[in-house]
Amino acid sequence: MKEINIRESRATTRMGHLPISGGGLNASYTTVDAVANICATAGNLGLEYGKDFIWSTQGYTDDMEECVTLLVKEEKYETFLQLAIQNEHKIKHTNDGDVKLIKERR
Repeated sequence: MKEINIRESRATTRMGHLPISGGGLNASYTTVDAVANICATAGNLGLEYGKDFIWSTQGYTDDMEECVTLLVKEEKYETFLQLAIQNEHKIKHTNDGDVKLIKERR
C-alpha cells in the first residue's frame, strides 16, 4: 500500500481541545475531525475503508505541519482524495464545553 499525507488544515478548522477541564479523548479533536472528514470524502468517492484505504497515523509533513497519514491500495487514490477534500464546515467549542456546527458543508 502507498502512504499518503493530507494536511489536517485542509480537512478541518476544529480546535484540538475543549475549553473546559475533563473529557476522555486522548487524541486531538482536530485530528479526529480531519480523519472523519477524509474518510467520509473517500467513501463518497466510492472507496471502501479496510479495502481501498486505511488510516495509518497522525504525523507531520516535511514543513512540520500536522497531517493525517493514510495507506491507499492504488496510487491514483491520492489524486482523487487531494482534489476532493473540502474544509467548508465550521465547528465551534463554546466556553461551557458544548460543540456546535456553525457552518455546514455545501
